[in-house]
Amino acid sequence: MPKPIRPLLFLQILFLFATQIPAQNVSTTEWVQLIPSDKLPKNIVCQAANNNLDLIKYHGKYYVAWRTAPTHFASEKTMLYLISSSNLQQWDYETEFHLGADMREPRFFILHDTLYFHFFEAGSDPLRFEPRHLWGTCTTGNGKWAPKWDSGLDNYVPWRFRTRRDTAYMSAYYGLHLYQGGHTADLRLFYSTDARHWKKLSQFPQVGGRSAEEGEFTFDDQGNLYGTVRMESIGAYVVSARAGQIANWKKVYTKHKYDSALTFNHHNEIYLVSRRNLDGDGRMARAWTCLPFAWQKAYNLARYSATRKTTSLWKINKETLAVEHLMDFPATGDCSFPGIAPITDREYLLMNYSSDIHGKPKNWIRGQLKPTQIYMTVLKFGE
Repeated sequence: MPKPIRPLLFLQILFLFATQIPAQNVSTTEWVQLIPSDKLPKNIVCQAANNNLDLIKYHGKYYVAWRTAPTHFASEKTMLYLISSSNLQQWDYETEFHLGADMREPRFFILHDTLYFHFFEAGSDPLRFEPRHLWGTCTTGNGKWAPKWDSGLDNYVPWRFRTRRDTAYMSAYYGLHLYQGGHTADLRLFYSTDARHWKKLSQFPQVGGRSAEEGEFTFDDQGNLYGTVRMESIGAYVVSARAGQIANWKKVYTKHKYDSALTFNHHNEIYLVSRRNLDGDGRMARAWTCLPFAWQKAYNLARYSATRKTTSLWKINKETLAVEHLMDFPATGDCSFPGIAPITDREYLLMNYSSDIHGKPKNWIRGQLKPTQIYMTVLKFGE
């Protein structure tokens, strides 16, 4: 008779076997182009560049907002469209905005069972970044939207809105003179109980210093905050804050820049979708970091624009704040600004804009000057 397996040996074999099995399988369905397509309402006129989108599920319907303009850069011809669908096949017109100026960062959130939508108005000079006003509107899902209102946060750029209990939180950074010398970062959380009047969560910014933009964040099931902060031409911070102390951000620096970031909570784990630079971290070689900071920044921005990008899925370690790369999506050229909404307990509708995913790969700047489309897929988490 064979000898019985000793308990310690059995545990060792079990551990070895378990470590060879991935804790989770992640996959996507085929990426399908939604914008432009014949699924859109007939009164929508898409221009060449379709980007800066958001997505939410509200009262059983999916709502999508996006920016359409001649190129990625500021234009007085910019339009924002909002559409909705209950089956992802037939899309209905909701509303639109045209201000004779650029409009960006369309954002949905739900508070007190009302769907809110915010965006910021910029200038029309394609060579300047000029955030001016933060506008808001809302609906109860009846196809009627309230007249837009000015939220009173001039020159601030909103990045993400999250709600927890009866409070909405907004991350925003002061964007005036962002690309000029002497700009001081001011990225902070605002909060509101009515989605119209916003107050600073603290007197101090959550991130200051030379650079801090695109403050992406979400909450886990216990109310702890996790996210990322883009530091233009420098890298990024991965951040966290304990529940009840969300104004105090712990920051871990990374040389990789998580542009256009979106975080989401799946089964109390934090995931990140963002742009990924395929040419490393995109910074100046260490040997040249003795040069003035302005020179380093100019070089890094130029190199970043001239290299290829894709959009990727990552997982954030809640203990160490390390970021683990999981998979790349079919994206190239000018890409990212993803949106996500739940379908089932393990499936999500995911959207992302990109240059033609079936065409020849492009670098970032070439993609910004060429047409971009919005694609969608179903992101699936296995056991």
